[in-house]
This record gives sequence, C-alpha cells and structure tokens, in this order.
Amino acid sequence: MSQDEIRAAVQEIAAQLGETEPEPLHLLAGVIKHCGLDFAQQILKETLEIEAQGGLMVRNGQRRRTTGGVFFYLVRGRVKYNLRKKIFGIQKPQKPAPPPPPALPAFVWDERAALIQPLFAESGEVTTVKITLIGRPGRTEERKDLVITTMTHIAKSATLPKGVPPLPATPTLYTVYIAAKQWKRVEEAAQDPEDALIIEGTASYDPEIQGVAVFAMSVTSKKLEQKKREGQKEKSAAPADTKREAAPPLTPRALPPLEPPPPPEPAPQVMLPDAPPEVNEKLAGLYAAATLYRQKIASLSSKPAGQQFGLEMTQKLLKNTEAEIAAIEQKYGK
Repeated sequence: MSQDEIRAAVQEIAAQLGETEPEPLHLLAGVIKHCGLDFAQQILKETLEIEAQGGLMVRNGQRRRTTGGVFFYLVRGRVKYNLRKKIFGIQKPQKPAPPPPPALPAFVWDERAALIQPLFAESGEVTTVKITLIGRPGRTEERKDLVITTMTHIAKSATLPKGVPPLPATPTLYTVYIAAKQWKRVEEAAQDPEDALIIEGTASYDPEIQGVAVFAMSVTSKKLEQKKREGQKEKSAAPADTKREAAPPLTPRALPPLEPPPPPEPAPQVMLPDAPPEVNEKLAGLYAAATLYRQKIASLSSKPAGQQFGLEMTQKLLKNTEAEIAAIEQKYGK
C-alpha cells in the first residue's frame, strides 16, 4: 500500500475507534503497514462486537478499556513477537497487578452507635487540644477576673474529604471562659454587629452543661486583626529611625479550671470462669460503659425537655451495650 492509502485507511479506522491523538494513529499505521488492511479491518470488526457486548476491562479490573485500547489489545494477542516489536516497540514485561482489596461496607450515619461503641474499650489518647471559634458572642456574665459567654454552632454545608460523612444538623453549645483583661480589649468589637470575635484556646466536654467548654488563650476580632496588619505594613514602610520597639505581649490571667465532673461509679468486676481473659476484660469494659451511660441518662432525664440533648442516642448506646453483655454471658454460661 502507498503512504496515501495507509493514511486514508488510518483515518477511516481511527474515526470508528474514536482515536485522534498522534500516538494511537502512529500505532494504527504500523498495524496496517506490517499486518495488512484486511487484518486491521478484521480486528476492528471484533473490537466493535466486543464493545457492543459491554466492552473489555483493563488488567486490574478497575475500569473498561477504551475502544482503541480493545483494538490494540487484540492486535498484541494475534501477531507474533517480531511484528509486535515493529509495531509497538520493545516493552518491559509488566508485573501482574495485585488483586483488588475486598470491598468494605459503606458507612451509615444512623448505624454509627453500634459501630463506635466497641471502640470505647480501646480508646486512644489526646495529648493536646486546640480550638478556634469565630463568631458573635451571646449574653455575658462577669465574675472576678472572668467573663463567661455562650455561643451555638449549627453545622452548614462544607466540602469534606471523600468518605467523611456529612455534618449533622444538631446544634453544638460552646461555653467560653475569657479572662477579664482580654475581654476589655475586644468588648467594643463584640458590640459591633459587623465584626466577629476570633477565640483560640483549649476545650473540654462539660457533662453538666451538655456542651463544650472553651478556655480562651487569646481573643481578638476580624477588624482588630485587619487594623493590626495595616499598622504592621505602615511600620515596615516607615524609615528605620522612626521605628519604635514593640511592646511586650500581654500575658493573660490564668483562667479558673472547670470543676471536674464526679468520678463514675466503679464498674462491677465480672469474671466468667469459662471465658478467656480477653473476654473477661472486654466484659468489664462493657459494664463500665453501661454504668456511664446510665449516669448520663439520669442526668439528662432530670433536665427540662428542651435541654435533653443526646438522651435518645445515649439510651440507644446503653441498649446496644446491654445486648452485647447478655450475648457474652449467655455464650460462656453465666
């Protein structure tokens, strides 16, 4: 075949394969040149039949081959090594792809209690907690060297990494403890409806309030930070002899620690003579968890209906824990 005839055949077959890039067009020309047009048309016919039946998967099974990919896959399997080397060049043998890992079940938010509850027996440990609140404070209560306010957050839509469940719509209550000296610096900003406080500190769950207690380490506002940046720009642009030594940072007054909750009741020491040690250890952890759930349920039930946040979920956790305890005791003959 002449070069013009090969080019025409390449364009005709490439159009049916959906190939437009230079590399597959070059490979297609090599197939026609070394194997003949009849061979290329026969492979094209088989390719289109395979596509009509659902296509052909790649080696690792993660996606379908393109139509052109099916065509060249069939060519490689039909021609001898010498022709394959002329058309495709010398290629290093590929190691077989490892089998795909087994599919994991999807996470269902409404089933999270049963999934998470067993994790409590082997919970990890946090060494440092940092939290940043940005928003408007509510009503304040002043004590000696201390200002207390509350802030509520309702999660809105957010772009989260793949696999992370969407944010729940349940409001979260934050009780914020701010040193009076720090509050004086932002008190005016707190009154500005167009400004927002920026509170940084550490946090701890407060079971009495059923919310998060935030102990402020630094407090500022968006407008104060903007003004600070503008002042730094002006200072850096000023002549060297007009610069003043920066004043040392103010050290906030230490905040009073939150009164710790009463210690939980000790879990009963349960021993099943016929059970392995790890089963007895797990059973003891379940009894301890059930005791904590009962205490929390009692605390929540004593509050007004509008403040019983988490009561239903805690009841469900207790029910699941009691069911697991019963299953273990039945299995080992208690």
